[in-house]
Amino acid sequence: MIKKGRPNPRELVIATVEKVNPNSVFVKLKEYDAEGMIHISEVSSGWIKDIRHFVKIGQEIVAKVLNNDREVLLSMKRVSSQEKNSKIKNYRLEQRAEKLLEMAGQLLGYSAEKAMNEIGNMIIEKFGSIYIVFKLSVEKPEQLRKHMPDEWINVITEVAKKNIAQKEFELKARLFIRTTEPDGIKKIKDALKKAEKSGLSITYITAPEYLVKYSTKTPKKGMREFESKIQKITSSIEGRYEMIEDK
Repeated sequence: MIKKGRPNPRELVIATVEKVNPNSVFVKLKEYDAEGMIHISEVSSGWIKDIRHFVKIGQEIVAKVLNNDREVLLSMKRVSSQEKNSKIKNYRLEQRAEKLLEMAGQLLGYSAEKAMNEIGNMIIEKFGSIYIVFKLSVEKPEQLRKHMPDEWINVITEVAKKNIAQKEFELKARLFIRTTEPDGIKKIKDALKKAEKSGLSITYITAPEYLVKYSTKTPKKGMREFESKIQKITSSIEGRYEMIEDK
Protein backbone atom coordinates (compact mmCIF):
# COMPACT_ATOMS: atom_id res chain seq x y z
CA MET A 1 0.00 0.00 0.00
CA ILE A 2 1.41 3.37 -1.03
CA LYS A 3 1.43 6.10 1.61
CA LYS A 4 0.56 9.68 0.76
CA GLY A 5 3.18 12.44 0.53
CA ARG A 6 6.85 11.96 1.33
CA PRO A 7 8.62 10.29 4.24
CA ASN A 8 9.65 12.48 7.17
CA PRO A 9 13.26 13.26 8.12
CA ARG A 10 14.84 10.47 10.24
CA GLU A 11 12.20 8.01 9.03
CA LEU A 12 13.45 4.59 7.91
CA VAL A 13 12.37 3.54 4.43
CA ILE A 14 12.76 0.52 2.19
CA ALA A 15 13.79 1.22 -1.38
CA THR A 16 14.92 -0.50 -4.58
CA VAL A 17 18.11 0.66 -6.34
CA GLU A 18 17.24 1.87 -9.85
CA LYS A 19 20.38 3.70 -10.98
CA VAL A 20 24.00 3.78 -9.82
CA ASN A 21 26.26 6.70 -10.75
CA PRO A 22 29.93 7.10 -9.76
CA ASN A 23 28.98 9.43 -6.88
CA SER A 24 25.31 8.75 -6.19
CA VAL A 25 22.57 6.15 -6.07
CA PHE A 26 18.96 6.69 -7.15
CA VAL A 27 16.25 4.55 -5.60
CA LYS A 28 12.51 4.01 -5.77
CA LEU A 29 10.75 4.07 -2.38
CA LYS A 30 8.51 1.05 -1.87
CA GLU A 31 6.11 2.63 0.63
CA TYR A 32 5.72 6.02 -1.10
CA ASP A 33 5.16 7.27 -4.62
CA ALA A 34 8.56 8.93 -4.58
CA GLU A 35 12.20 8.51 -5.51
CA GLY A 36 15.27 9.19 -3.42
CA MET A 37 18.97 9.87 -3.81
CA ILE A 38 21.92 8.63 -1.77
CA HIS A 39 25.21 10.49 -2.10
CA ILE A 40 28.33 8.34 -2.12
CA SER A 41 29.33 9.82 1.24
CA GLU A 42 26.12 8.33 2.75
CA VAL A 43 26.47 4.84 1.28
CA SER A 44 28.99 3.43 3.74
CA SER A 45 31.44 4.56 6.42
CA GLY A 46 35.01 4.96 5.28
CA TRP A 47 36.49 5.58 1.85
CA ILE A 48 34.66 4.11 -1.15
CA LYS A 49 36.75 3.38 -4.23
CA ASP A 50 33.90 1.97 -6.33
CA ILE A 51 30.30 2.59 -5.29
CA ARG A 52 29.21 -0.48 -7.26
CA HIS A 53 30.94 -2.69 -4.71
CA PHE A 54 28.30 -1.56 -2.20
CA VAL A 55 25.08 -1.27 -4.21
CA LYS A 56 23.68 -2.92 -7.32
CA ILE A 57 20.66 -2.21 -9.51
CA GLY A 58 17.62 -4.10 -8.23
CA GLN A 59 19.00 -4.36 -4.70
CA GLU A 60 16.55 -3.72 -1.86
CA ILE A 61 17.98 -1.44 0.83
CA VAL A 62 16.97 0.21 4.10
CA ALA A 63 17.82 3.91 4.34
CA LYS A 64 17.24 6.84 6.68
CA VAL A 65 15.66 10.05 5.39
CA LEU A 66 17.96 13.07 5.79
CA ASN A 67 15.92 15.71 3.98
CA ASN A 68 12.70 15.86 1.97
CA ASP A 69 12.56 19.49 0.82
CA ARG A 70 13.32 19.46 -2.91
CA GLU A 71 14.13 15.78 -3.16
CA VAL A 72 14.28 12.90 -0.76
CA LEU A 73 17.88 12.60 0.41
CA LEU A 74 18.78 9.33 2.07
CA SER A 75 21.56 7.64 4.00
CA MET A 76 22.47 3.98 4.19
CA LYS A 77 25.43 4.31 6.55
CA ARG A 78 23.34 5.93 9.31
CA VAL A 79 21.11 2.85 9.64
CA SER A 80 22.23 0.46 12.39
CA SER A 81 21.90 -3.31 12.02
CA GLN A 82 19.17 -3.31 14.65
CA GLU A 83 17.23 -0.58 12.85
CA LYS A 84 17.60 -2.40 9.54
CA ASN A 85 16.35 -5.71 10.92
CA SER A 86 13.46 -4.03 12.71
CA LYS A 87 12.39 -2.09 9.61
CA ILE A 88 12.48 -5.20 7.40
CA LYS A 89 10.48 -7.16 9.97
CA ASN A 90 7.84 -4.42 10.27
CA TYR A 91 7.65 -4.04 6.49
CA ARG A 92 7.01 -7.74 6.04
CA LEU A 93 4.38 -7.69 8.78
CA GLU A 94 2.69 -4.80 7.01
CA GLN A 95 2.72 -6.68 3.71
CA ARG A 96 1.10 -9.65 5.44
CA ALA A 97 -1.47 -7.37 7.06
CA GLU A 98 -2.48 -6.03 3.65
CA LYS A 99 -3.24 -9.60 2.57
CA LEU A 100 -5.23 -10.13 5.75
CA LEU A 101 -7.19 -6.94 5.06
CA GLU A 102 -8.04 -8.32 1.62
CA MET A 103 -9.32 -11.48 3.33
CA ALA A 104 -11.42 -9.40 5.72
CA GLY A 105 -12.82 -7.43 2.80
CA GLN A 106 -13.79 -10.64 1.01
CA LEU A 107 -15.96 -11.58 3.99
CA LEU A 108 -17.91 -8.38 3.29
CA GLY A 109 -17.99 -9.02 -0.44
CA TYR A 110 -15.37 -6.38 -1.27
CA SER A 111 -12.63 -6.60 -3.87
CA ALA A 112 -9.04 -6.00 -2.73
CA GLU A 113 -9.08 -2.53 -4.29
CA LYS A 114 -12.40 -1.58 -2.67
CA ALA A 115 -11.21 -2.82 0.72
CA MET A 116 -8.10 -0.67 0.50
CA ASN A 117 -10.07 2.38 -0.62
CA GLU A 118 -12.88 1.88 1.89
CA ILE A 119 -10.86 1.18 5.03
CA GLY A 120 -7.14 0.75 4.24
CA ASN A 121 -6.41 4.42 3.61
CA MET A 122 -8.24 5.45 6.77
CA ILE A 123 -6.31 2.89 8.83
CA ILE A 124 -2.97 4.25 7.60
CA GLU A 125 -4.08 7.82 8.31
CA LYS A 126 -5.41 7.11 11.84
CA PHE A 127 -3.10 4.33 13.05
CA GLY A 128 -0.08 4.47 10.75
CA SER A 129 -0.11 0.68 10.31
CA ILE A 130 -2.55 -1.97 9.11
CA TYR A 131 -0.84 -4.66 11.19
CA ILE A 132 -1.37 -2.67 14.40
CA VAL A 133 -5.13 -2.66 13.72
CA PHE A 134 -5.18 -6.46 13.46
CA LYS A 135 -3.32 -6.72 16.79
CA LEU A 136 -5.65 -4.19 18.45
CA SER A 137 -8.72 -6.02 17.19
CA VAL A 138 -7.81 -8.94 19.46
CA GLU A 139 -6.13 -7.15 22.36
CA LYS A 140 -7.85 -3.73 22.61
CA PRO A 141 -10.84 -3.57 20.21
CA GLU A 142 -12.25 -0.56 22.07
CA GLN A 143 -9.49 1.57 20.54
CA LEU A 144 -10.85 0.81 17.06
CA ARG A 145 -14.50 1.69 17.67
CA LYS A 146 -13.84 5.43 17.62
CA HIS A 147 -12.61 5.23 14.03
CA MET A 148 -14.04 2.10 12.39
CA PRO A 149 -17.53 0.68 11.78
CA ASP A 150 -18.45 -2.49 13.67
CA GLU A 151 -18.77 -4.57 10.50
CA TRP A 152 -15.10 -3.99 9.71
CA ILE A 153 -13.97 -4.53 13.29
CA ASN A 154 -15.83 -7.85 13.39
CA VAL A 155 -14.31 -9.28 10.20
CA ILE A 156 -10.82 -7.98 11.03
CA THR A 157 -11.05 -9.61 14.47
CA GLU A 158 -12.21 -12.87 12.90
CA VAL A 159 -9.31 -12.91 10.43
CA ALA A 160 -6.79 -11.86 13.11
CA LYS A 161 -7.77 -14.69 15.47
CA LYS A 162 -7.29 -17.25 12.71
CA ASN A 163 -4.07 -15.91 11.24
CA ILE A 164 -2.05 -14.04 13.89
CA ALA A 165 -0.50 -16.10 16.65
CA GLN A 166 -0.75 -14.34 19.99
CA LYS A 167 2.18 -14.41 22.36
CA GLU A 168 1.42 -16.19 25.61
CA PHE A 169 2.60 -14.69 28.92
CA GLU A 170 3.22 -16.70 32.08
CA LEU A 171 2.48 -14.99 35.40
CA LYS A 172 3.96 -16.36 38.63
CA ALA A 173 3.47 -15.87 42.35
CA ARG A 174 4.61 -17.38 45.64
CA LEU A 175 1.64 -18.50 47.71
CA PHE A 176 1.98 -18.98 51.47
CA ILE A 177 -0.92 -20.75 53.17
CA ARG A 178 -1.37 -22.35 56.58
CA THR A 179 -4.14 -23.23 59.00
CA THR A 180 -4.38 -24.34 62.63
CA GLU A 181 -7.89 -25.77 62.32
CA PRO A 182 -8.39 -29.53 62.93
CA ASP A 183 -9.49 -30.13 59.33
CA GLY A 184 -6.99 -27.60 57.99
CA ILE A 185 -5.18 -29.98 55.61
CA LYS A 186 -8.46 -30.90 53.93
CA LYS A 187 -9.42 -27.23 53.56
CA ILE A 188 -6.07 -26.46 51.96
CA LYS A 189 -6.40 -29.37 49.52
CA ASP A 190 -9.95 -28.34 48.63
CA ALA A 191 -8.92 -24.71 48.07
CA LEU A 192 -6.01 -25.73 45.84
CA LYS A 193 -8.19 -28.12 43.81
CA LYS A 194 -10.69 -25.33 43.14
CA ALA A 195 -7.82 -23.02 42.14
CA GLU A 196 -6.45 -25.57 39.66
CA LYS A 197 -9.92 -25.99 38.13
CA SER A 198 -10.01 -22.23 37.59
CA GLY A 199 -6.87 -22.41 35.42
CA LEU A 200 -4.03 -22.00 37.92
CA SER A 201 -1.02 -24.30 37.95
CA ILE A 202 0.13 -24.98 41.52
CA THR A 203 3.37 -26.65 42.60
CA TYR A 204 4.27 -27.49 46.20
CA ILE A 205 7.66 -26.05 47.23
CA THR A 206 7.97 -26.55 50.98
CA ALA A 207 5.49 -25.92 53.78
CA PRO A 208 3.82 -23.45 53.69
CA GLU A 209 5.02 -22.24 50.24
CA TYR A 210 3.57 -23.00 46.79
CA LEU A 211 4.46 -21.76 43.32
CA VAL A 212 1.42 -20.57 41.36
CA LYS A 213 1.44 -20.00 37.57
CA TYR A 214 -1.13 -18.60 35.15
CA SER A 215 -0.91 -18.33 31.35
CA THR A 216 -2.58 -15.51 29.44
CA LYS A 217 -2.42 -13.75 26.07
CA THR A 218 -3.51 -10.39 27.50
CA PRO A 219 -1.02 -9.31 30.22
CA LYS A 220 -3.04 -6.56 31.94
CA LYS A 221 -6.36 -8.38 31.91
CA GLY A 222 -4.57 -11.63 32.76
CA MET A 223 -2.89 -10.04 35.79
CA ARG A 224 -6.29 -8.97 37.14
CA GLU A 225 -7.66 -12.46 36.62
CA PHE A 226 -4.58 -14.04 38.20
CA GLU A 227 -4.76 -11.94 41.36
CA SER A 228 -8.51 -12.51 41.64
CA LYS A 229 -8.03 -16.28 41.49
CA ILE A 230 -5.26 -16.22 44.11
CA GLN A 231 -7.31 -13.96 46.39
CA LYS A 232 -10.09 -16.56 46.37
CA ILE A 233 -7.61 -19.03 47.84
CA THR A 234 -6.36 -16.67 50.53
CA SER A 235 -9.90 -15.63 51.45
CA SER A 236 -10.98 -19.22 52.13
CA ILE A 237 -7.92 -20.09 54.21
CA GLU A 238 -5.21 -18.09 55.96
CA GLY A 239 -2.60 -17.02 53.44
CA ARG A 240 -0.78 -14.39 51.45
CA TYR A 241 1.00 -14.17 48.09
CA GLU A 242 3.93 -12.40 46.44
CA MET A 243 4.13 -11.77 42.68
CA ILE A 244 7.31 -12.97 40.93
CA GLU A 245 8.68 -10.71 38.21
CA ASP A 246 10.76 -12.28 35.44
CA LYS A 247 14.10 -10.54 34.95
